[in-house]
Amino acid sequence: MGIGENGNKPVAIVTGGGTGIGAATAALLSESGWDVAICGRRASLLDKVAAETGARAIPVDMSVESSAEEVVGSVLDQFGRIDGVVLNAAIARAGSFSETSDWLWREMLETNLVSAARLTRAVISHFPDSGGSVVGVASLAALRASSFLSGYAASKAGLGLMLQSVAVEFGKAGVRANLVCPGLVKTEMSASSLSAVAERDGVSLDAAYDLATRPVPLRRAGASSEIASVIAFLLSEGASYLTGTIIPVDGGASAVDVAALVYEDN
Repeated sequence: MGIGENGNKPVAIVTGGGTGIGAATAALLSESGWDVAICGRRASLLDKVAAETGARAIPVDMSVESSAEEVVGSVLDQFGRIDGVVLNAAIARAGSFSETSDWLWREMLETNLVSAARLTRAVISHFPDSGGSVVGVASLAALRASSFLSGYAASKAGLGLMLQSVAVEFGKAGVRANLVCPGLVKTEMSASSLSAVAERDGVSLDAAYDLATRPVPLRRAGASSEIASVIAFLLSEGASYLTGTIIPVDGGASAVDVAALVYEDN
């Protein structure tokens, strides 16, 4: 999406914009001529990204019911339009399925799915007549099962079907909705979880990343900027006929036949 006919810049809201993929997306969109509003719970991190990118920081807890309308109102007051939204805010609470409490299920579902639906609902009526673009950020966990991530995986899988529903229902209004599913990406969240692996095995964090990505065809973790590039494309006019898609951005991990790995030399 480029500069509009009236000369105004397109405007995007990015949730979870203080770190990782959200911060990288804000930086890339700003470089590409967008006005960007970033949301998140930690004001100091948002302020840092805002100072580096020119984005507008909106400290807010998106799981609070009133937050979506407040964010949308604030963005419209400053920029006068909304053309895209990136649903990136998320939490993960690892644990055995049998020990994951109702409270933890509700926390993950509220943050990862319900608040995303709430913001999408608040934004969608304010898109231009030509339509707008919604991009959700999930995880390979939305497509492939593993132990200890049942609540997170369910919430992210639900995000995919929610956005496909939006794509179907609002396509006639020109609204597009897509989901990206990153594999292992070097972010604050992944570093926190892999530090336990590093401690368990007595290795460095870099070695833990190497261990985790050994079955990945590209043999490495992704960078936040690589995921941001796909998000920016989905927001752009270059993706104008792309909607209802779920796109793994995972170094080829989702293509692997795990049973065949026994035949690999290294």
